[in-house]
Amino acid sequence: MQTVDSLVEKLDYLAVEQREVIRRAYYFAEEAHEGQYRRSGDPYIVHPLAVGKILADMHMDSQSVQAALLHDVIEDTH
Repeated sequence: MQTVDSLVEKLDYLAVEQREVIRRAYYFAEEAHEGQYRRSGDPYIVHPLAVGKILADMHMDSQSVQAALLHDVIEDTH
């Protein structure tokens, strides 16, 4: 299963400070989705993390990866 550490490793093309902001976005999203699960039974955060990985593979900028991690927070959390 993908982890925030494996995502951050893929972001070696970004500055350390940008990777830390992405890590903070991940932890914010993870906390916001606490207790939410997908139909598969996986924690909800696996989807935003997978989207972040896709954008990292495309060498997208820091803001885009942050948006990937946070995109469901507005829709699916309080």
